[in-house]
Amino acid sequence: MTTGLSGSSISPLTAGTSRRRLLISAAGAAGFAALSATGAQAAPLASPRTGSRPDVVGRWFDEMLTTFRASPTAGLPERMWAMSWMAAWSALGSRRAASARSWQQRAVFEDAATATAVHDVLKALVPDQAAKLDGVLSDSLSGLAAGAAKEAGIAAGREAAAAMVTARTGDGLDIASVNAPFTLPPEAPGVYRLTPGATMLVGAGYGRARPFLLGRADRFRPAPPPALGTSRYRRDLNEVQRFGGQVSERTEEQSDLAWLDPMTQYVPVLRLLAGDPDRSRRSKVRLLAALGAAIVDASIATFEAKYAYLHWRPVTAIHAADTDGDPRTAPDPDWAPYLLTPPHPEYPSGHAVTAGAAEQVLTRLVGPLVPAAFSITYLRGDGRTVTRQYRRGTPWWALTQENVDARVLAGVHFRFSDEVGATLGRQVAHYNLRRLMRGHGDR
Repeated sequence: MTTGLSGSSISPLTAGTSRRRLLISAAGAAGFAALSATGAQAAPLASPRTGSRPDVVGRWFDEMLTTFRASPTAGLPERMWAMSWMAAWSALGSRRAASARSWQQRAVFEDAATATAVHDVLKALVPDQAAKLDGVLSDSLSGLAAGAAKEAGIAAGREAAAAMVTARTGDGLDIASVNAPFTLPPEAPGVYRLTPGATMLVGAGYGRARPFLLGRADRFRPAPPPALGTSRYRRDLNEVQRFGGQVSERTEEQSDLAWLDPMTQYVPVLRLLAGDPDRSRRSKVRLLAALGAAIVDASIATFEAKYAYLHWRPVTAIHAADTDGDPRTAPDPDWAPYLLTPPHPEYPSGHAVTAGAAEQVLTRLVGPLVPAAFSITYLRGDGRTVTRQYRRGTPWWALTQENVDARVLAGVHFRFSDEVGATLGRQVAHYNLRRLMRGHGDR
């Protein structure tokens, strides 16, 4: 049976109950599709310096999110993110930076280079937003002191953006390539099959796309999932059956958590960091570039593993428990997951991969703890508004753990898939950060 979205114009991140990845679902809105609409609030990280003009990093981070929302079918948002900020990071390292000798000139150069690079990439990828983007760029540049530093920054940004767009042409991250057709093997115990309500697969080609820094999609391919009949498999099957169903032992608070998405957590903090006047421009651009590239590359690694292992989803495992060879498991043909199961294989979990990657990047570049108290607000599929509070000093790993738990409570992943996914995300991000710091040559 061949199933796929070859040639489809549907963005894999426009809707669904899974951030990670390529879902087409009628339930909820999550992930990048909701980034610019997040209801996050946070305490300021630092007081602005009196009389200083804020740098443009925060403004262009918000502009990037706004562009995602305005053109949801323009392409993969994570690719736009990575290309925009990797181009800005490249521009800041341009030889043209040598023309800026004083700290004032360096600030002008870095603002001009950042604004121009992000603008040019977004404009190339989302041409229907050109007029608006041009206006924001003009405003960003108008407040910068005229002179050689400004002109050098503009030129560096243009060159870096053009090089990035050229380099990423044909990278396999267009919607049609990501959602390439795929022929499923015959039904067998443990092997993925379309789940109730799904009529097609998505993401079959994502693992064949070209990474930004990872080099090979299978570099950190995890070991196979626990075999059917093992104690770990049986334990996690029992857990998701008890807590992840539409009828389950979940508490109301756990139902709230089931709707959580990693980027709903992280965008509020990133906005604060991007607008913090006490952080250098370079550090902020590096953070956004590293996170964008890590999200894409971790996603590529995730889908490479998903389609290598083709592990079945909990709903299939529960319905077909009489075929798994374990007399201690029993089928429940009426069981249904709390949230709609994404239409791609189960192992590893994309939500957890994204959370693990973000955790690693922020731990390395910001520190192990959340730097400011913040709250997030999001909607459940039944219209209930959920608000979650995070204290200053919360460890980043705690946010990852919430995403691990959320996918079990949603009924769409086994816990082992979430835990392995979080580890995979950390591994990809760690590797990418080393390469980002020392250059892009494959090692």
